[in-house]
Amino acid sequence: MKIDINTLNTWDKSYSWHPFTQMQEYLENNPLHITHAKGCWLYDSEGKRYLDGNASNWTNVHGHSDPELNEALIQQLNNLQQSSYKDLSHPAASQLCYELSHIAPEGLNRCFFTDNGASSVEAAIKLSFQYWQLTGNSQKKLIIGMEGGYHGDTFGAMSAGNSHFHDRFSEWFLPAHYFKAPEQDDMSNSLHDLDRLLKTYGDQTAILFLEPSVQGPRGMHLQPPGFLQAVAERCKTHNVHLALDEIFVGLGRLGHMLVSKAENITPDFLCLSKTLTGGYLPLAVTLATQTIYDAFLSPFEEGRTFLHGHTFAANPLATAVSIKNIEKLKQRIESGALQHTCDYFSKSIEFYFAKHPFVKSIRQRGLACAIELFPGNNSFRQTFSCNERLAHHFSLFLRSKEILLRGVGNTLLIVPPLCITDIEIDFLCKQTATTISEYIHEFVIGRAAKSLSIAI
Repeated sequence: MKIDINTLNTWDKSYSWHPFTQMQEYLENNPLHITHAKGCWLYDSEGKRYLDGNASNWTNVHGHSDPELNEALIQQLNNLQQSSYKDLSHPAASQLCYELSHIAPEGLNRCFFTDNGASSVEAAIKLSFQYWQLTGNSQKKLIIGMEGGYHGDTFGAMSAGNSHFHDRFSEWFLPAHYFKAPEQDDMSNSLHDLDRLLKTYGDQTAILFLEPSVQGPRGMHLQPPGFLQAVAERCKTHNVHLALDEIFVGLGRLGHMLVSKAENITPDFLCLSKTLTGGYLPLAVTLATQTIYDAFLSPFEEGRTFLHGHTFAANPLATAVSIKNIEKLKQRIESGALQHTCDYFSKSIEFYFAKHPFVKSIRQRGLACAIELFPGNNSFRQTFSCNERLAHHFSLFLRSKEILLRGVGNTLLIVPPLCITDIEIDFLCKQTATTISEYIHEFVIGRAAKSLSIAI
């Protein structure tokens, strides 16, 4: 039964509560109902199309409704849809554990499944805390994170980061300290600050969390080459667990399978989610070393069991589609197709935005990009205020140009599916660049001039 759009709008406005959304603002407009998708394109209830420049919250890899992923899902659906992973296993989970351990850095061979990125971070924190308890180091209760870090919205995950998104909840955080983030071309101040923390609190610190290479939610802030290696060495020296959050950057987003593997770093924990199922189903995993795993082995009465788990952990449908996703991703990387896409994307971003009159700066690596908007050099002001939320309102306007992006503050985030074509990249960049000029001229400069003339 097809439900008419007016009824859907009424239901959505009357009963929903959307994440990261000011609902009073949301209720002022009719909802955009996405009804179907194919490749890099989403379609709404009226048949209008939109290029998925946000990769459906940074998850989509091979496009929507990919035939091979669909087939993997259907085959699993016909056999087993859900089974507990407590004291039971199933073929898809076992195979996925094997695949993950072989694409991960050497030594990460134990997979603990959850169902979202924040939960994978929570699992790493609890595993680390319990490990230190079990090995006679119960004083290790602190977390170290990096300024601007974002690892999810549960309390442990919030504690591991230092994002402004979570300021309201900071008084309830787990005990944690934060070191300065590096500049794109300078890590000295950051490492000096980390050295200070480790010297003071190293013997009390259980785990250090880091988003390697790119801090995505912070606005694609880039780390210089060698930074991850330097942090890893310091963690090893001070006997602190290193946890790498590759939830955003891992599984192809930066052009390789994993940042840690590409930089020859084996952390104690590795968290993956978002692109793990190709954007199809919720699934996350915390990979741990054999050393961590062995500390939990004992007769039950010794109380070493890790008493933590999720109902849908290692769900058969999610694990089955993940296996096919990783297989296809390997092919895309090995054939050079992903590198070509990353190179073309980089050149297009440079071509369309590097000299744009309303673009202040660009941060781009792989298929991840942030564009900072500003009023322009000839404007009577230097920046847009935070409350103007220019990038957010611009992203809403951009829908009329067949593109979906997400804007935060003055930052426009461009994170397309990994399978995006050259033609689609050109469309995405050209439409966005042209529309920035149109929007700022009409809705920002034009309104300011009109207000000034009225005042005079």
